[in-house]
Amino acid sequence: MKKLMSCVAFMLLCVFLEEAAALPRFASRTGAKCQSCHVNPSGGGMRQAFGQQYGRETLPVPTWSDEFALDDFSTKLTEAVSIGADVRTLYYVQQIPDTVRGGSSTNNAFFQMQGDVYLNFRLAKKVNIYLDKGIYSGFEIFGLLSILPGNGYIKIGKFLPNYGTRLDDHRTFIRDRTGFNPESGRAELTGAELGVSAGPVVVVGGVFNASDGFGAGVSKNKAFLGRADGVFKLSENMHLGLGANVFTKELSVGSRRTLFGVLGSCSFNDFTLFGEVDWLRDEQSGAKRTGLVSLIEADYVLTPGVDVKFMYEFADPDIDLKTGSASRYSIGVEFFPISGVEVRPVYRINREKPTNVKNDEFNLLIHFYL
Repeated sequence: MKKLMSCVAFMLLCVFLEEAAALPRFASRTGAKCQSCHVNPSGGGMRQAFGQQYGRETLPVPTWSDEFALDDFSTKLTEAVSIGADVRTLYYVQQIPDTVRGGSSTNNAFFQMQGDVYLNFRLAKKVNIYLDKGIYSGFEIFGLLSILPGNGYIKIGKFLPNYGTRLDDHRTFIRDRTGFNPESGRAELTGAELGVSAGPVVVVGGVFNASDGFGAGVSKNKAFLGRADGVFKLSENMHLGLGANVFTKELSVGSRRTLFGVLGSCSFNDFTLFGEVDWLRDEQSGAKRTGLVSLIEADYVLTPGVDVKFMYEFADPDIDLKTGSASRYSIGVEFFPISGVEVRPVYRINREKPTNVKNDEFNLLIHFYL
C-alpha cells in the first residue's frame, strides 16, 4: 500500500504541476509569478503592491472588509522604505499515545509559529536591500538587483534557497523532512542566486555555503541549487504550471545530501489542486539511502472569504525498507473575515507504519498579515 500511494501521488503530480509560492493556490488562481506578489522573487515575506491588493481586497469577506478597510492604506514609510509583517499563533490539541497500556491522553497549548517583520530599502529603481527578521534566531538579508532581462534578478546575501514549495506551514513533510523547517535548524544559507525569465518560465541557479558559521568557522563546502518552473494560462479561468528543482550540499568528506523534486498545480475557477514530490538521497562513507516525501492539496472557494481544503502527505525515510513510513490527512477551512486577518481550523489524522498510534491533532491558526 505504501508504494501504491507513492505512485498515485507521483502520477497526479505529473498531471497537475505548478509554480511554487508562499501560498501556491493564489499563484495558480491568478497565473502570477512569485515576484508579482512578493518582494522576494522566491515568494513569501513582504508583499508587493499587487500582493497587498489581493490580500486585502480579493481574499476577505467583501462586506466586512469594506467596513474595516483603510482607505489610505500603504506599507510605504517613505518612497525608499517599506514595511511588512506576518504573525501566526497556533492553538493545538493533540492526542498523546500511551504505548504501554494503549489508548491516549490529550495535550493542548498555544504556540507562536511566526512573528516576522520585513523591511525593504529601495536604493535605486532596480536595487533593493531586503530584511526579514523573525522571533527566532534566523533571518534573511540580501541585496536584490532586478537588472536581468525578463524581470530577471541577482540576489546576494543570506536567505532560504529557492527549493520546493515555500508553504506557510513549515511542519509539512515537504518542508520538515527536506531540512527547511526552522524548528529543526536554520535553513538560511549565505550565497548568491540568479533568476532569468523566458516568457512564463523562470530558471534559477544558486551557489551557497553548505553550512554557515562565523569567520574562519565557515568551511569551503558548497551547496548548489537548480530550478525551472512556469505557470501557463490555458483559458481565462484555468492555469497550469510545472516545475522541477534540485539542491545538493556536501556536509563533510564523503557525506552529501541531494534533493530532487517536482511540483505543480492546476486551477479552474474556484478549484485548485497543487502538490510536490521530493526524493532525498543521503550518501555517507559509501552507504546510500533514498527517502521520499510528497504532498497533495485541494482547495475550493465556497464563497469570498471562505476556502475549504484537503491535504494528503506521505513520508518514507528509506524506500528500500517496508517499514517506517508515515502519512497524514488534513481537512480544514481558511476564513478571511477582514483585511489582514485569517482564521484556519484544521483537523489532522496521522498514520504510521508498521505500528499506528493515536496521535491525531486539531490546529487553530490565527494569522495577522501586513
